[in-house]
This record gives sequence, structure tokens and C-alpha cells, in this order.
Amino acid sequence: MRANRLYTRLGAPGLLISLGFLTQCAKFKGTVVTVNPNPLEVHADSVKYSVKVTVPPKSGFRRKSTYNGKLAVKNGANRYEVRTVTISADQYPKKQLKNEGVTLSTQGIFAFQEGMDGGMFVAENSYERKGKTFDLPDFDLAPCCITTSRLVDARPYVLFEQTTYTSKRPITLEALFQFPQNVHLIQPGEYERQAVKDIVAFLQKKYPATSVTLAGYASPEGRFKRNQFLSLNRYKEVQKWLVEQMRKEGYKEYLDSAFFKVSATPQDWEGFKQNLAQTSLPDNVREQVVQVIASNLNPDAKEQKVMALVGGPKEVEFILAPLRRTNVRLEGFSGRLSDEQIDSIANAFLSGAITQEALLNALIQEELYFATTRQKDNTRRERLLKAYSSRYGQDHRAINDLGALTFLAGRLDEAMDYLNTANRLSANNPAVLNNMGLIYAARKEHAQAAQAFQASYAARPTPEAAFNLGVVYEKTAQYAAAAEAFGNAGDLPGAHYNAGLSRLLMNDLAGAKVSLERAIQQDSKNAWAYYVLAIVGARSADNNLLVTNLRRAVQANRELAKKAQSDLEFRKQRESAEFKAALNP
Repeated sequence: MRANRLYTRLGAPGLLISLGFLTQCAKFKGTVVTVNPNPLEVHADSVKYSVKVTVPPKSGFRRKSTYNGKLAVKNGANRYEVRTVTISADQYPKKQLKNEGVTLSTQGIFAFQEGMDGGMFVAENSYERKGKTFDLPDFDLAPCCITTSRLVDARPYVLFEQTTYTSKRPITLEALFQFPQNVHLIQPGEYERQAVKDIVAFLQKKYPATSVTLAGYASPEGRFKRNQFLSLNRYKEVQKWLVEQMRKEGYKEYLDSAFFKVSATPQDWEGFKQNLAQTSLPDNVREQVVQVIASNLNPDAKEQKVMALVGGPKEVEFILAPLRRTNVRLEGFSGRLSDEQIDSIANAFLSGAITQEALLNALIQEELYFATTRQKDNTRRERLLKAYSSRYGQDHRAINDLGALTFLAGRLDEAMDYLNTANRLSANNPAVLNNMGLIYAARKEHAQAAQAFQASYAARPTPEAAFNLGVVYEKTAQYAAAAEAFGNAGDLPGAHYNAGLSRLLMNDLAGAKVSLERAIQQDSKNAWAYYVLAIVGARSADNNLLVTNLRRAVQANRELAKKAQSDLEFRKQRESAEFKAALNP
């Protein structure tokens, strides 16, 4: 019994090679077996193949005979059985077996396992005749496997919630100083108003002020010139008091007149009109008053006519009194703890110097959440988040962040529990959905992962969700969709590289080259970008592109020399002097 190689058939330029082998024994002259593609290729962690078995005419294949070809991947001592192809002579007419022969074509798919890499796809052949089995030699069908699709940068991008905390918070304080009739000096009781006290407290804390607006008013009864004097001096008295307060508290800026925005209203007719509704005047009288106020009469004539319509100033004193005032509006920033102060308190808790209760009492909610975001060590950050959640358990931000941290720690079930809770607290939240997608992806639940990433991106288009979605598409051999998703990931590290890999796998060699060169511009030490660019050179028969980038890949990562030696992508160039030199730069 012996076996001979029958032929090697080359396909059209750019197509994979198909190999055929002839098996023979004393009574059975053999079969021709071909497999495609050759070499086998891994896509979506699986290997698809097609096998064609031909029994030539006059081969001695007779009734009550069976050919069995067990397909397997062998790699050293490891053997991975795939399937058995069987042809029974009894299924075909005797005339066909003699004159035409038999051809059987079949397709299959098997899961790729790491131990298969570098092995050989073989047919283990046997021939049965009248109950007797003749073992035939094994034949190599195709190397296993081209694994370029597995070179994806699958780093997970988690999304932590965002904080808007700042050590300076805009604040606006408003106060009102009232004055008796015909008086412009501040009355002692005015300093006891709470709004005025709030301004004093602001100044005592030396918070930065950005502007102060002062508006002095006089009620409209009486002579215009007197009212003009009152409105002007009422705001000046308040300004004088404010300057004294600021100087007392150590402010050195803000004391010049340019800092204050001032105005004076000698006759507050607008305020008077607004207060008319409080009077018992008939509607027609009110309408006449409004008409006079809107007229072009000189100020004193207008005042006399209005007062005559309302029955004199004494009749409307209750609406005139509130108009004698100065309005104060102070704008600035209320001070919060500095970043360093927040870190100090958080670190005191983490070191055991203070209790959790002391931590919660020392920091307000936003300060404490901000403190969690400043921790670089994930274990310390997790401890702070748990402390935060003990008091603010309904804040989805902390629950999401705990889910992200436990995912990164590999505790997938715990992470999903956190994220399910966060999802109930904040439905359709982009960060939560993204992080849930990462857990689905880690569990190889690719359909659920893609759905979660798509929903996250729809809720808020983040480069992280786009990148993660691209990884799922690449791992499921949806290369065009993957390239688009990685394009939406912008300049996120790994995005241009993965886009180039995806375009290579969809045979867009020009597009792959552009994306990979962008990845190298972004990171000149990206060894894998050089390596995949060398594969582009191999597939496009651009020897200069191959050699130049393979040399750079090996310079950046010496381990890639060993990989390149056995990588089937370089099978045609493996023996060339230039290729060998590139592996030893």
C-alpha cells in the first residue's frame, strides 16, 4: 500500500492554492482530495473550508466498498478531529464508477483552537471492502492557519461617568436696602437683613467677586431734582459701605469705580405701575395713570397729574414706600475645597486615619464623587465609591463606575449586577450601556454586545462605544461594519490600527495601508501596525512595503521575528534573503 501526490493545482492570480492527493492500495487505486482555501483561514474564531473528493473512473472502487477520509488538524502530538467524509460505492451505478467516477463536494466549519496554529489539515484515509478495512497513509491537505483576523486590538474601553465638579462655583447674591422718604443714608436696621448678611459672609470668606451692580431708586412723588439727588446718593451710600467691607476683609482689587456697575432712577414709574394692582382705584383711573406715565410730559408735570389721579401721595404711600431703595447684585464664585484638600481627606480615609463617617461628613456629595475620580488605583477608587454609595445609593454614577471597575478586575457577574442596578436608576444611559456591552463581549455573547454598544452610541456618540462595537464586528467577521465603527472612534488609541486590519481582511489593501500609516503617525512604536502593514505588502506583492515594515516591526518587538517565520501570510517570501534579513535587523 502506498500513496502518491497526484497534482498541485494553482488557481488564478491572487486566489488560494488547491492541493490534491491520490490514495492507493492494492485493490483500490485511490481518490483525489482537494481543500479550499489553502492555507486555511480563521475568521470569527472559526475555520470554514470546502472539500472535494473525486474517485477517478476505473479506480477499482467496487460494490460493497467504502472510502473514509477523516479530516483533522494535527500539530505535533495534538490532534483535533473535524469530521469524516464517506463515499459508499453502493450509492452509485456500476457503469458510473467504471466510466465517470464519483465526485463529492462538501463544506464545513470548525472552531479554531490555539493549539491548531502551525498545524496541518490532514485526511486520515481508509478503504473498506467486504468487512475488511485497509488503512491508507494520511495526507496533508492544507496548513492551518492564517490567523491575521485574530490580531485585532481588543482592549476594552470602559466609560466612567462624568463629573462637573469645580473648585469654583458661580454664585449670585442679591440684596435690598430700603430708605425712608426723603432720606439717602443707610438705616442701621438694614444691615440685619439676611441677604445683606449673606453678602458680608461672602466677603469674609474672600471669595472672588466678578462684578457688583448697584441700582438706586426714588419714588416718583415730589420734585424731580430732589428725587434725582436721592436715587444717586442712595446707591453711592451702599457702594461706600461695600468698599469699606471689602477693604476690611483684605480685598485689594475691586475697589475702583470701574468694578461697580451703577445706575440711578429718579422716578421709579415702572415700579409704580407694577404696584397699581394693589390699589382699589377703578380700572379707568388706572388706565389713565398708565397713559400719563407713558406720555412725554416733563417729569414734574407728570408727577403732579398722576398724584392728582390717585388722590395724592398719602393715598398711595403703601406702594411708594417700597420704591425707595437700592438694589445690590453681587456676582462671583463661592469657594469649595481645592483638589489637594479633597485628595487629602480621601487619602486619610483610605489609609485608615479617619472613619467612613468622618469622610462623609467632611465632603459634600459632589466633592466626594469628584474624589473618587481622582484616584488612579482602581482598588482605592472602588473603596471610595462604596463609601459614597453607602450614603448616596440612588446615584447611578457611582453604581456605573463600580460596574466598570469590577469588570476591569474580571468579576463579570458582580459587574453586571452593578450595571443592572445603574440601568434601572438611569435608563438608556450611554456609559451604563457601553459597560454592559463589554460584559456581553467578554462572555462571547456578541449579538447582545453589539446591541448594547449600538444603543450606547445612539444615546451619546462616544469614540469608546464605537471602538468596542468595532471589536465585536471584527470578531464576528463583519469587516466592513468594523471599519466604519473604528472610523467613528476617531484618534482613540488602537482605532486606526483596527480600521486598517479590518480593511485588510475585506481585501481593501489601499484603504488598509492608509489607516495603518495613520496608526504609525499616531504611535511610531506601534509594532503591530508595522507588522500588519508588512502583511499588506505580502498580499499586494509589494516587496519593499513588506520588508521595510517587517524590519520596523521586529525592531519594535523582537518577538515578532519568531511569529513572522511561521506566519502563513509570508509563506511565499519566507526563503528570500531580504525577508530573512528583515527578521534580523
